[in-house]
Amino acid sequence: MVHGLSVSPPNFDITQTFQIEGVDVRGRLVRLGPALDAVLDAHGYPQAVSRILAQTLTLAVTLASALKYEGVFTLQVQCDGPISLLVADITSQGAVRGYARFDENRVAKAAQADGAEVPRLLGAGHLAFTVDQGQDMDRYQGIAALEGATLADCTQHYFRHSEQLETAIFLAARVGESQQKHAGAVMVQRMPQHKNADEAESEDGWRRAVAILAS
Repeated sequence: MVHGLSVSPPNFDITQTFQIEGVDVRGRLVRLGPALDAVLDAHGYPQAVSRILAQTLTLAVTLASALKYEGVFTLQVQCDGPISLLVADITSQGAVRGYARFDENRVAKAAQADGAEVPRLLGAGHLAFTVDQGQDMDRYQGIAALEGATLADCTQHYFRHSEQLETAIFLAARVGESQQKHAGAVMVQRMPQHKNADEAESEDGWRRAVAILAS
């Protein structure tokens, strides 16, 4: 059973925490609508750029909403592909900003090609997560290589190897010109085991939780 989820109209921006009963798994659900419209409509990017920027914004909101900070959380992707820069800023007051830098001709060719999104549109590079709380506070930064087929894959790799925290992230975005723009994310994380917890049972619970969400 999942505790903590609630239902809201589809044209709302929401973040919601939840916990799966019986296993040491916590999660976070994010859905963006109006916030996504405000960013993407201001720029008029090609659809391929809008789609991956929508994922970047949604991923940034997902990660930022799990932190306690006063300032700006920034998710930045720097790479050598047709899209060379993606930036998403999330303030502690909830403001969302996003930007992409790209080569229009290269993006048009890449959009028609086959293959996974990250290597096709972004190429080689890295993700950087930064929390800036002003000049009187230390800045936190995490960096992950673009190793994976999707931005979710790259972020999962970062958590697993840098934070030693099993994490599964699922991202989706719809940004067609004739459709209302929507994007969503579900992130689940395996929490440290209780002292007397059974290792096999805990592992099985984690695998089942990820499998159910992946379906």
